[in-house]
Amino acid sequence: MGRWFVITYNGPLTDDDEVIRFFSQEVSNLHGLRKLIITPEKTTVLDVNGEGIEFPGLTYGSTTLEALLRYLGVVFSARVLHDPSATPGGIKEFDLSARWTWGHERVM
Repeated sequence: MGRWFVITYNGPLTDDDEVIRFFSQEVSNLHGLRKLIITPEKTTVLDVNGEGIEFPGLTYGSTTLEALLRYLGVVFSARVLHDPSATPGGIKEFDLSARWTWGHERVM
């Protein structure tokens, strides 16, 4: 069984460019992105192995969250996205497999 890990972002959550730059640098440590999970406490991007990148504090009401979702190709309504009561427990999940397929970082 593989080694599971989570990379944690500790930078400013109000700087869209910094969050996306961090994500772009760290995503090469993951394989085949599959899911983005938003909770009232954090946002997590997971790969096929359950490993991921975590953004503590990046949650509902944040324009940086919208920027990250757009970067990942997630289609969403801002009104529904920022309403935690729209889902049980305030947890929202988005599939990422359509854009971030296995081997996306490799050049053929």
